[in-house]
Amino acid sequence: MAALVSALGVAGIALLRGAQPYWLLVGMEACIVMAGVFGVLFLRRKFDAGPAMTLLCIAGTVFAAGFLSWLAVRSGIKLQGDRSIDVKMVMLARVGIAAALVALASFEVLRRNRQSIGLIGRAVATGVPLAIIVGGLYVGREALASQQAVPAWIVWTLVSISVVIAMGLLCACGHFVIRAFEMGRPESAASKPVTETAGPTPAAS
Repeated sequence: MAALVSALGVAGIALLRGAQPYWLLVGMEACIVMAGVFGVLFLRRKFDAGPAMTLLCIAGTVFAAGFLSWLAVRSGIKLQGDRSIDVKMVMLARVGIAAALVALASFEVLRRNRQSIGLIGRAVATGVPLAIIVGGLYVGREALASQQAVPAWIVWTLVSISVVIAMGLLCACGHFVIRAFEMGRPESAASKPVTETAGPTPAAS
């Protein structure tokens, strides 16, 4: 709803008070308006068959159209009378809205199967050290290249080992995330393990 209202406002300002035609901006704002309409329909339970995919499509449209809309007028919307309006904060707000919708879509899928929670926990357990390694290498890249206390071959051997470990953690983290969302598929969430009996079923007397 917030994206819908903001799109109507920005498009109205560009059309009625703009010093020049902003057709790309207006076109992107029209896309956000359509996404907002689908969001309202979603709130009225018109897409119960695929709620997560609906939220993801709305989020993608708001993010992409919002970014392109800002990109078209990075210096601001020039108004009549030598004034301008900066739309950067509007773009950032739309990024936040898109991120919130993606989080809701993810929750909708992951809540369907308890096994998804364990897999997400494993993804976090592998993602945290991955972030530490990658962040440490990025922050300390200049210090590693300029230091003289340790021979260069030792430094780059340790860096290479860290990169290999990071690649393994990335693969593991990605695998756990994919598996977590796979478990949220309707057929996976509805399936139950079959309990086998210890012996033959007694015949009815």
